[in-house]
Amino acid sequence: MKTKNMLLVILTIVILLAFSSGAAAQPNITGEAAILVDAETGKVLWGQNERNQMAPASITKLVTVLVAIEKGNLQDEVTVSEKAADTIGSRVWLQVGEVKTLEDLLYAAMLNSGNDAAIAIAEHIGGTVDDFVYMMNQRVREIGAHQTRFMNPTGLIDEGHHSTAYDIALIMREALKNPKLKEIMGTDVRDWYGQEWQSRLMNLNQLLGQYEGSLGGKTGYTSEAGRCLVNVAERDRMRLISVVLRSSGQNIWSDTTRILDYGFNNYHMLKFVDQGEEILQIDRSGRVIPVIAGNIGEYLVSRNAEILPTSQIKIDNFSLPLREGDVIGTMEFILDGEVIESVELVSGINARRSITLVGVYTVVTLIFFGLVALVLFLKAINMLMRRRNDININKARKPRYGGSRMY
Repeated sequence: MKTKNMLLVILTIVILLAFSSGAAAQPNITGEAAILVDAETGKVLWGQNERNQMAPASITKLVTVLVAIEKGNLQDEVTVSEKAADTIGSRVWLQVGEVKTLEDLLYAAMLNSGNDAAIAIAEHIGGTVDDFVYMMNQRVREIGAHQTRFMNPTGLIDEGHHSTAYDIALIMREALKNPKLKEIMGTDVRDWYGQEWQSRLMNLNQLLGQYEGSLGGKTGYTSEAGRCLVNVAERDRMRLISVVLRSSGQNIWSDTTRILDYGFNNYHMLKFVDQGEEILQIDRSGRVIPVIAGNIGEYLVSRNAEILPTSQIKIDNFSLPLREGDVIGTMEFILDGEVIESVELVSGINARRSITLVGVYTVVTLIFFGLVALVLFLKAINMLMRRRNDININKARKPRYGGSRMY
């Protein structure tokens, strides 16, 4: 009886382990709201209160810098106003009348989270802070962050200044498309030569350089918002965006790490077709054209998922000649009626039109009639010239004055 009970216990444990191994453990975090998103597709992989409107703190500066890069010139000289110099909170100690390049101020706002730098940027680009904030709100609407509203370019506490973890992930997806902003986010240290403060700007994002594959992001903190962080990491061809809002103390780093670990441990890129792989061959004007994949076709899926997408090939109505690499169609992968991936199809060779008997006959015929037309044209010109000469000779033979002259 004792042995039987022991066997039942062992069997129960085995069953529980089997079930637990099939289900991925959800991230256990202290932050109030969070999200994990595939940067490539925008697919939400995990979320917690991700649509709740909350104070984003200095994550706001991600949009401040994005708008400034898009609207300004990095080498513009910016004169610091009294309003900018007197800004409270985190600062780089700008002085009234100090002149800095816009590029320097962008690094100061992102790395050291300088509120004075953010105000100086806003006044330079928008003319006034209010006009610049209007530009920020217009930009996030274009991105699709409809639950976001900014009241200032710094992220300081301001009534009505809010966003969501989901919206911040959308904003980060857009930021990653901007090479300069991506470069700034990934900068660890930069020398700073200010009028009052000469030091080094240190990126406040501790995960940069410490978490494998981290590309950077933006930190934030106010008493209302708590600790906030949006961070991007890349591994095994996966690029994931994590957002944590209203965390506390050092928990912001462990929260973000757990979320990203969850993504990399439980998802992978399922490859459908490799770049350069031959998909089919087609005959066009007597030439056999190898059609190859112009890029990798892959899709982010759960490691436990078994998906079987269908594919369809669309070949454009093209004609020869072709150069190797010319796009001649697409290959789409479809799951549940939705296109989940699209691959460009390109020509694998340089291809000229083949010479055929019909083609030769056509060319010879065109040349023949062209020569006939040229001969007829030259004859017509010759006849016209002869007629004109005959008229001139006849005019020369006629007497200048007619009849007898009277004196």
